[in-house]
Amino acid sequence: MGVGKILKETVMVKDYTRVITHQNYRNAAKLKKYYHRVAKKIYIKPSLFGKNYTERKYTDYIFFNDEFLVTKIAKYVIPIMGGIVALGFLLIFIFPLDEPRDMADWVGLGISAFTTVLFTVYGFTMPKKEGILNRRDGLITFTGFMWEPDITMEFKKVEFAYSTGGENMIGAFQLQIIRPNKWFQTFAITGYVGSECYEDMSFITWYMDKNRPLPPGASFDAYREQDYQRRKAAGFPRPLYPSVIETPEATKEQQAERKRIGGW
Repeated sequence: MGVGKILKETVMVKDYTRVITHQNYRNAAKLKKYYHRVAKKIYIKPSLFGKNYTERKYTDYIFFNDEFLVTKIAKYVIPIMGGIVALGFLLIFIFPLDEPRDMADWVGLGISAFTTVLFTVYGFTMPKKEGILNRRDGLITFTGFMWEPDITMEFKKVEFAYSTGGENMIGAFQLQIIRPNKWFQTFAITGYVGSECYEDMSFITWYMDKNRPLPPGASFDAYREQDYQRRKAAGFPRPLYPSVIETPEATKEQQAERKRIGGW
């Protein structure tokens, strides 16, 4: 790795450190009993984090190494889709112009007009949106609701759930982050590695468990040795989160060393 690239990464890493904005949920105990909750665990071996994710033309990954994983946020999806739907209803209520309207029509017209304006304004005034997994410090940054600023919490305190989708199950079983809202519950969509909630959760948990080796995939290979040496210097502490599968080191020699020093 060249000196220029190392210096560039050092600057970028510093930029991805975020201050904690929320300490916990107001109903943390209740959320742990939530029916759709997805616990932080490695359920299955996730898809390999390789060039198919990081080097494709429209990759979602801005930066990644053994300390940070930063993803793009499709922030204009909500205002565009919401605006199109609202505008569609507005046109339905407006036309034909000479058709008599009752109170329900006027209410629908008002709501759709207000919603169209709301999404238009939101599209031009929304705050910066970020998705950051901070493996080094055990923090996660995810989007706030609408104009709410991004939220940064300790990963161990964040709760996840799966989406239910519609009657046809489209959009179901996608991993979501439960936001620490005060008055009503909203969710932030994740989108790291995986086609469904348990694979996505497995990848996120594996990456965020800094006592384990990095998840499988060629895109992390350049950082495996330095991550291994860090964990070795710390005495190979035991994992922070449970796993159903084995999470071995990159080589048999490293695995034997971990077993000898850390006992696992």
